[in-house]
Amino acid sequence: MAVRGRNHNKETNNTMNYDGLYILNIQGKDEGIKEAIDTVEKEITTLGGKVTGTQKMDKRKFERVAGKVDSGFYVNLQFSLEEAKLAALRTKLELNPVVFRQFYLRKEEAAAAAK
Repeated sequence: MAVRGRNHNKETNNTMNYDGLYILNIQGKDEGIKEAIDTVEKEITTLGGKVTGTQKMDKRKFERVAGKVDSGFYVNLQFSLEEAKLAALRTKLELNPVVFRQFYLRKEEAAAAAK
């Protein structure tokens, strides 16, 4: 007898698509932008995620200076990652001195809100 509506042999995979906005602290190291982006991408792939797009924005001065950091390089990454692993990614990047700030938007929610 078959059970309808569920496949018990298949693991559930809650992979979600995200837009991640990162403000990178590369004070005095403009040539270090590529390495900083590679570091963030590596953390995503290490957790089993897949980077699908990278948009380098620009270096911008902050309106309010936060300590010694007065500007940052903005990067937008599109990636897919299991929902449960987003907190681990956030924690790992908080410990990285190159990542000054990070913000996440789940793409499905944005698409549903637009409808």
